[in-house]
Amino acid sequence: MIKEFGISIYLFLFKVLFALFKLFPLKNKTVFLSSFGDNAFFIANELSKSQQHQMIFINQAKCKLDFTTIPTDNKKIYSFETSNILDTFLSIYHLATSKYVFVDNYAGVLSVIKFRHEVKCIQLWHAAGAIKKFGWSDPETSARSERAKLRFQQVYDRFQYIPVGSQQMAEIFSESFHVDQSHFIHTGVPQTDFYFDPIAKEQAHARLQSLYPAITGKKVVLYAPTFRKNSLNSMELQLNVEELLERLDEHYVILIRLHPSVHEVTNFTEHPRVLLVNDYPHLSELLIVSDILITDYSSIPVEFSLLEKKMIFFTYDLEEYGKTQGIWAENSLYFPGPIVKTTGEVIDHILNPSIDYEKIDQFCKHWNTYSIGKSTSQLISVIYDPNDL
Repeated sequence: MIKEFGISIYLFLFKVLFALFKLFPLKNKTVFLSSFGDNAFFIANELSKSQQHQMIFINQAKCKLDFTTIPTDNKKIYSFETSNILDTFLSIYHLATSKYVFVDNYAGVLSVIKFRHEVKCIQLWHAAGAIKKFGWSDPETSARSERAKLRFQQVYDRFQYIPVGSQQMAEIFSESFHVDQSHFIHTGVPQTDFYFDPIAKEQAHARLQSLYPAITGKKVVLYAPTFRKNSLNSMELQLNVEELLERLDEHYVILIRLHPSVHEVTNFTEHPRVLLVNDYPHLSELLIVSDILITDYSSIPVEFSLLEKKMIFFTYDLEEYGKTQGIWAENSLYFPGPIVKTTGEVIDHILNPSIDYEKIDQFCKHWNTYSIGKSTSQLISVIYDPNDL
């Protein structure tokens, strides 16, 4: 109750300031409100080719992307945290005066603002696919207060455009956001363009070998679990790293990458062959150097499938996770690899050289139907007025 009251006060102040700033002229600029930033990074790089177009990056705390590297001087970067009053104030101004607004997650502030008719608001989302449920499909949403549920739908109703990589994802968004098919644009997902760029992949490989020399010449195993609602700030790894080190010889190096919402791991094992890579900003580049992916209910396999490599699904809490978060289905179109419950089973599959390429290919085509290497340019051509570029 107290939390809901605090949210209401914050949103009221946001609404007042937004209404005030709407009195200022609308300008030809793009705002990226980012929790993750990967898709925004690709779009911004493409937009930077036109030095006339201003870009505003409004980043939440868990966004690790360094937008200072975008090759243009016509940009501004702000921290979108309530503790940073000045940046938040300026962020509201830019949200109210920009012609194009991209968000990549649920953004509660959208519930209390109304953009001008000329403004385009695009939900980039931060994942190319979905294994776990969210929005109205989350089993715990029904237990929220009526005020919270009204706020959720007000946010979803702000999304005029939602680019998707597949019809499957469009159907999931439709159910999760209660929006109809007219909102979806079949341009593919911008961040997947990376996997079709051989030069970018080669540069990423060299960059990571330089930063983490331990991976050079080794078989790299990436463990990337998603978040659990009961461990959003810190997480205890259920994968037994000591057992991995004991059974996997010196030819293997283990990378551990937590979900951006999880700040720390409470039982990390210090070892030359175990690297915690949470702070590395580009997940796609970590996937490039990885030979095997171990994950659970994350959407990462959708991108990893573009590389046609082995995936193992360590779903030790499948029944509990299905009740608290929910998963869409338990079949090969959601889990294109072995589903296991113990560390020993994970290791057995790491050591087993067989890969079901047919299953991975079917999974990839199912989720990446429209993501064929041109998603960023296609999205820009659909969204932007040519005179604004």
